[in-house]
Amino acid sequence: MHITFGRKSRLVTLGAGLLSAAALAISASGPALADTADTGGTGSLIVPIAVVVGAANANIVMLPGTPATSSFDPTAGTDTVTFPVTGGNGEVGNFSGTVHYGGSLVFINSKTGTSVTVTNIQLNFFNGAVTGQFPGGTKQTALAYIRGVMSSSSDPGPPATETFTTDEVDLSLKAATALNTALGTKVFRRGTDIGGLTTTFDVTVS
Repeated sequence: MHITFGRKSRLVTLGAGLLSAAALAISASGPALADTADTGGTGSLIVPIAVVVGAANANIVMLPGTPATSSFDPTAGTDTVTFPVTGGNGEVGNFSGTVHYGGSLVFINSKTGTSVTVTNIQLNFFNGAVTGQFPGGTKQTALAYIRGVMSSSSDPGPPATETFTTDEVDLSLKAATALNTALGTKVFRRGTDIGGLTTTFDVTVS
């Protein structure tokens, strides 16, 4: 499946899939949906080098926290941060649930020595966002919203896998504000295109 959304249509479309699934699940006459569990795989944030350089010029560095890793591709001009899938119930068939990732994103102001670590990173299909937790927080905060050209696919395996890809994720206002405040900078701005996202995860159905 290959689709292109703006922010408003993205939310309507992703949310509609979940609402339709929920309606089937609670219908007295209809069958209940099977439970999906995400059991492995990876998720990658592909950041253009221009974004990396722009942050570096403001003394900001982003590093992956173990077990996440990063790799630089000079040919493509991208820095890719890859996270292992640790769980969740994400389902591309109806754009529902969340995919959970291990590791973290560590942002450092090299000039002041201050840092902030974002943990518990997830892909939330319902609200079309990459989310995470800032230090001291107990709830998920939208880090970036999914936009641009998206595609999804599934493979029966074994193991059965599902894949979701988008060529654009835009920084959220809450994330930009939290990062600027914690790091004493003004470099983070709402709506900044910070790159693409691709994730492939193993699924089991019960």
